[in-house]
Amino acid sequence: MSYLGEELRALQASDETVFDFIQESTLAGLWYWNLAGEEEKWATPKFWRTLGYEPDAQFNQAAAWRAAISPDEEVATAEYVAACIADHSYSFDQVVQATCHDGSKVWLHCWGLVLRNSLGQAYRLLGVLVDITRQRNEEISAQEVASHYGAILGNQSVYIIRTDAQGNYTYVNDFFYERFGLDSKIIGTSSLMSIIEEDRPKCLVTVGLCFTEPNVPHQVILRKPYHDHSVKSNHWEFKGILDGNGEVVGIQCVGYDVTLLVDNLERSKQLLALTNQQNARLQNFAYIISHNIRSHSANLTALVKFLQNATDETQAAMFLDMLKTSTDKLAETIINLNEIVTANSMGVQPKEMRGLRQEVSRTLEAMNVLIHESQLTVNLNIPEEVTVQVVPAYLDSILLNLLSNAIKYRSANVAPQLTLDSYRDGDYTVLTVADNGRGIDMARNQNKIFGMYKTFHDNEDARGLGLFIIKNQIEAMNGKIEVASEVGVGTTFKVYFSEIV
Repeated sequence: MSYLGEELRALQASDETVFDFIQESTLAGLWYWNLAGEEEKWATPKFWRTLGYEPDAQFNQAAAWRAAISPDEEVATAEYVAACIADHSYSFDQVVQATCHDGSKVWLHCWGLVLRNSLGQAYRLLGVLVDITRQRNEEISAQEVASHYGAILGNQSVYIIRTDAQGNYTYVNDFFYERFGLDSKIIGTSSLMSIIEEDRPKCLVTVGLCFTEPNVPHQVILRKPYHDHSVKSNHWEFKGILDGNGEVVGIQCVGYDVTLLVDNLERSKQLLALTNQQNARLQNFAYIISHNIRSHSANLTALVKFLQNATDETQAAMFLDMLKTSTDKLAETIINLNEIVTANSMGVQPKEMRGLRQEVSRTLEAMNVLIHESQLTVNLNIPEEVTVQVVPAYLDSILLNLLSNAIKYRSANVAPQLTLDSYRDGDYTVLTVADNGRGIDMARNQNKIFGMYKTFHDNEDARGLGLFIIKNQIEAMNGKIEVASEVGVGTTFKVYFSEIV
C-alpha cells in the first residue's frame, strides 16, 4: 500500500474530523446495527438529515426508524444479511426506499458489511448509504417513456412509418401491416406507390417541406387502398430525420384513420350545396312574386285607369282587350309559380322547350300599355324557329326584367328603341337585348351590375333587384349573362341559354 494510503488510515484513526469529512461530504449517512438486538440501530446525523429530521437531544430514533424504513424494506435487508451469514460472505448491496419526515420518498443505495467476532459469528451490520433518488427517478422516467413509445409503436390505432430520403419504406408498425393487408416485403419499396395516384403530388409537396424545414412537423391527408379494396383517408404528420451532419436521411410518418371524418365533411359540403340551391330557388320564387307580379300589377292598374277614362265604346273595348291580355299573362305567371312549388317539392326543376320569338312576343303584348306610353320602337329580329330549353317561369321573369328596364331607363334625348336578336354560340342559344337608353358607366360599375340592391340611375321605383334576379335564374338553368354598355349610347344584354339537357 502507498504510504499516502497508510497515512490516511492513521489520520482517520487519530483525527475524527477526517472521518466526519468523508461521511458528510460523500455519503447520505452510515448506519450501524446490532444484529443480536432488533431495536439497537444507530445512524449518523447525516442519514437523518437526508430524511428531513433534525437529530438533537430530543430525537427519538426508535420512532423515526419505524417511520422511515418500512417493514418490507427491513425484511429485505434481513434476508440479505441472512444470505451473507449463510454463505459466510461479508458484504452485500441493496437499494432501499425510505420515507422522509415530510412523507416524500428517497432511494438509498446501501453497501452492507457484516462484521463477525473471533468465532466467525455475525454480530454487527455496517451500512454505507448513498442517495440515488435523482438517478432512480430518471430511470423510472426513462422506463415510463420507453413504455409509452413502445405502446405507440405497437398501437392499434396509429400508423408508424419511416422512409429513407428516397421515399422507400425502412420501418412499418404492425398496425399498418394489418390494416392495409401488407407484409414485410414492402420494406425497401417506394412508399409513394401505396398512395392513390391523385394524392401523390401533395404527398411529394409535403415531403419537400420536410427537407426545407426538417425540424417542423408537416401535415397532410392522403388516401390509401385498404385491404378490402376500399379507399381510406388518413391524416399524416411528416417530419425529417437528421443525421449527425444535419442532413435529412429519412422521413418519420405518424398517421391515423380519418375516413369517417372526411366522409362526414364531404356529406356536409353536399348538404350545404343542396341547401344553397334550395335557398337560391326560394329566393327566385320570392323575387318572382315581389318583382314580376308587381310589374303585372302596375300594367293592370294603368289599364283600369285608361278604361275608366275611355271616351267611347271602341276605346273602352280596346282597353278591355288589353286588360284581358294582361290578366291572362298574370294568370300564366301564377301557374308558373305553382309549377315551381311543385317542382321544388320533387327536386330539380324541369326544363321545357319554348319558342323564343313567341315568348318575347307574349311578353311585349303584356307590356303594350307601357310600350305605348313610352313610345318605344321594338325591332324583333328573332327567327320563328328558334327554341330554348328553359324553366318557363324563369324565362318569363328574365324577359319582363330586361324589357321593362329598356323602358324604365330610356333616354330623354332620343326616341327610344329596343332591338332583340338571337344566334347560336356552341352549346348556347344567345338572346341579345339592345337599347339606346341612358347606359351604365362600366368603369365604375363593372363588378356590381348584377349585385343585389345595386342601382345606377335615380329612378324612384328602382330597387336594384331585377338584374340580380335574372342572373340567378339564368345560372340556375346552367346559362350565363353578359352586358356591354356606354353612358349616353345604350346597353346590350346577352343571355346565354344552355341547350344541354
